[in-house]
Amino acid sequence: MTKMLIDAGKSSRGWSRIGNFAKCPQLFSYLYRLGDRPVEEGGCPSLAPPITALAKGSLGHTLQAHLHAIWGAAQPQGVVVDETHYTDPSVFMEPEDAAAAWCDKYGSSELLPQMLKVFHAYLAKFPEPPGDVIAVEAPVTAVLGKLRDQFGLWVGEEKGGEWRSLDGACIEVTPLCMPDHAEHGRPITLTRRIDLVTRDKSGRYFVWDHKHQAAVNAKSSASAYAIDGGFAAFRIMGKQLYGDAFGGLTLNLISSTQPGHVAREQVPSTPHRDAHFAQWLWWAEHQIAQLDLTTDPWEWPKAQNELSCYGRYGACAGLDLCSLGPRA
Repeated sequence: MTKMLIDAGKSSRGWSRIGNFAKCPQLFSYLYRLGDRPVEEGGCPSLAPPITALAKGSLGHTLQAHLHAIWGAAQPQGVVVDETHYTDPSVFMEPEDAAAAWCDKYGSSELLPQMLKVFHAYLAKFPEPPGDVIAVEAPVTAVLGKLRDQFGLWVGEEKGGEWRSLDGACIEVTPLCMPDHAEHGRPITLTRRIDLVTRDKSGRYFVWDHKHQAAVNAKSSASAYAIDGGFAAFRIMGKQLYGDAFGGLTLNLISSTQPGHVAREQVPSTPHRDAHFAQWLWWAEHQIAQLDLTTDPWEWPKAQNELSCYGRYGACAGLDLCSLGPRA
């Protein structure tokens, strides 16, 4: 039997797109506008974070996905992986085999020994499931609109041209309103792929996010991620998915350079920020569309702030492009 390799990649219209715009509109343009063009047509090369950091994260997520999928499928309730329910753990590759298969498919095999060492150190510290494993790599889609006369970001799906909420109620979609733009009239959606959902003995559900970092600092990481829009979306979605039984967000912090340095930390809630997240998302999508229609992609607003232009990976890869323009 051919065993399954779980897709632990990004969601189709995820937070990173809007997050990059929030950080710097010009960076968004480099990545999503100029980055789609050949260089000879005025485009620029990809400005993704260093490939090593991305590959470590992807390998780590693959290892965690297979570990928790196997645990969940062996439990009485089974586990949902992607959108399918499984009760047989043998359908999944073992974590180590899955990581090797990922490297065969995408490269970066030189990182495999270190990430396996990191994984085994993690497993030595946390050798048992953190409660009932309910879902792994679970995709969620939400749309902006009104549900029962309340504007917000609502988890749902489109059926027959209508958007329906989790309880089947009709969502009155608030689409992009930007005549002459290619996406005018399109529903504004946000997708997230939840790394892990667990349920504790009291029946509370927790959304987990795995983060592989060079150094683990649980308190500061939790405070930082609490204000991230992707985590705001997790909170909003989690409350709709699990109602009063939603327990919150858990960071699963794993050092990729110091095996055994791991921590699990609850992410603080930010109710005021979350309350106007949907309105902010509507504004951001319209700002992007307005810039598409009126501004040369090389001349989008630039952050021009040292804390934005120098991040965790050092200087932004677009720094020379901002300084010198197309000739860079």
